[in-house]
Amino acid sequence: MTINKQKLEMLNITKNFPGVEALNDVSIVANSGEIMGLVGVNGAGKSTLMNVLGGIYPSDSGKIILNNNHIQLQSPNDAAKNGISFIHQDLLYFASQTVAENIYMTDLPKNDLLPFFISKSKIIEKSSQVLDMLGSDINPNSLIEELSTGEKQIVEIARALATGSDIVIFDEPTSSLSIKEKEKLFKVVRKLKSENKIIVYISHFLNEIQELCDTYVVLRNGRLVGSGNVADESKNNIIRMIIGRDLTASKNIFKETSNETILEINNLVQGNLLQGIDLTLNKGEVLGLWGLMGSGRTELIRTMLGLDPMESGEIYLYQDSKTKKISPKQLLKQCGYVTESRRIDGLFISEPVWKNITSGNLNHYSRGRLNLMNSNAEMQSAQDHIEQLKIKTPSYSTSIENLSGGNQQKAIFSRWLDKKPKILILDEPTRGVDVGAKQEIGSLITELARDGASILLVSSEIEEIVSLSNRVLVLRDGVIVHEASGEGINEVNLMSVALGKEQ
Repeated sequence: MTINKQKLEMLNITKNFPGVEALNDVSIVANSGEIMGLVGVNGAGKSTLMNVLGGIYPSDSGKIILNNNHIQLQSPNDAAKNGISFIHQDLLYFASQTVAENIYMTDLPKNDLLPFFISKSKIIEKSSQVLDMLGSDINPNSLIEELSTGEKQIVEIARALATGSDIVIFDEPTSSLSIKEKEKLFKVVRKLKSENKIIVYISHFLNEIQELCDTYVVLRNGRLVGSGNVADESKNNIIRMIIGRDLTASKNIFKETSNETILEINNLVQGNLLQGIDLTLNKGEVLGLWGLMGSGRTELIRTMLGLDPMESGEIYLYQDSKTKKISPKQLLKQCGYVTESRRIDGLFISEPVWKNITSGNLNHYSRGRLNLMNSNAEMQSAQDHIEQLKIKTPSYSTSIENLSGGNQQKAIFSRWLDKKPKILILDEPTRGVDVGAKQEIGSLITELARDGASILLVSSEIEEIVSLSNRVLVLRDGVIVHEASGEGINEVNLMSVALGKEQ
């Protein structure tokens, strides 16, 4: 049996946006039956290069060659016609439609006898087949809005696979997946490789690149700075190429904290998701909240803040030697909150960067009896935060939707630095952030705690929880099953408890 080998070449690709050189003379070659890892910091040009391949952006110069044929990609439809699927980092779905309808939204199967009507039975049958290939037990009849973030990611992947594309681009596909879902995804990617597909895999997780990919390409500041076989390169060398320097160790040495309680949660209950949660947050500490996907981490945060209903429980805030019982929505007003899904509920996506940064502290910028806004002060404050967190943007007036995912996350972080709340609740604060920026944000979290801020940190990255937390609460099945401190905060201990394998 003859295997039809395919070859993709992107040659001398250049792309400019107003004030930004996104890509400068970038050339890559990808072959069928191989997985290419595409890495670089946020803003390096990874997503832009793939958006050119996906027909979303036209390049200013350069050409794309597929199997020795020059192809023109002016739209996503052109890319689809050429067998190219793009699984985006920011999920695209119709929340009120079913899983099956989302998987086949661009090619809904028709009824054989009545071709003007959609065949619901075919949609369900074909969706089930694709989900089975992913090893997923998601019900095709479920509404997307009822799914977890990880399950929505699986549906996004299923949609791309349903087209039977020969070129599949994965943009940070595991950022919202549990360990088991990630293992299933890797099996699928390897299956696509065995079927002679061309696979481009974008990830900030270098362990994924080393485990999964055959070749790597590194972009920095819109330029190609390195490429080769993954097996021939060390992780440290790839990091040097990514950020242009050595990455220093990020360990939180600030372990001593006050015993002064700032926030107390008693017997919080939310349906079958959370059962009798008790926790205290002390002044100047980073309290890590760890658990596997489905353990109740984000559900606890959302219930505490009144974003999901709290069936029972009590919340106490300690201020100025006084204890005050407050509601979840009152807690939300008292604290800063970085959500896990920035585009859905973290950003004013069509507004400029400066408005997103100052939006949490508008009272500070109002003046006079008419409460007129001092926009000049807002812009200056935003510019200061942009420089502090090294947010890559042409200016503070750029629409935030034009920034990379990591720079959007930094802008959200800046919003709460601007407000200076005493309590910060951070749900996946470094999701989609490159290794350099991740270290910067980690250092910032430690600095804020040193200055007296109380931080509740949720992260799916156990290394981040270990390196930043003063105490760690481990959730399993909606219950806090363990509290770790001191030497007990280590990966083996926390993972063992999360899996229910305590020694």
